[in-house]
Amino acid sequence: MLITLRKHSRQRYRDTIVKVSRDSILGETNFNRINIGDLVSWKDITENDPDQFGIVLSKYISDLKSRKICMLRVAATKDNTIKNILALIVKIESKKTT
Repeated sequence: MLITLRKHSRQRYRDTIVKVSRDSILGETNFNRINIGDLVSWKDITENDPDQFGIVLSKYISDLKSRKICMLRVAATKDNTIKNILALIVKIESKKTT
């Protein structure tokens, strides 16, 4: 998408074209960096301990109305529960080594 910005510079207007890039899928950049088996962390404010850790079991793209969202299926290390988490909010702690 291209946007034209009009800047005022010493009594002259100057048009500047700026290219705006946007992920076509929410969280796509982080989703592409994460692999199955990676150790990830995220904040969960609904838990007593907001810092959560888990191992990525699978990756998928979910449709929410007209928007596509990158999701991760993660096994939480705290209690071995399976959680579905937005790829956008996780941080890679350790990459799978084998």
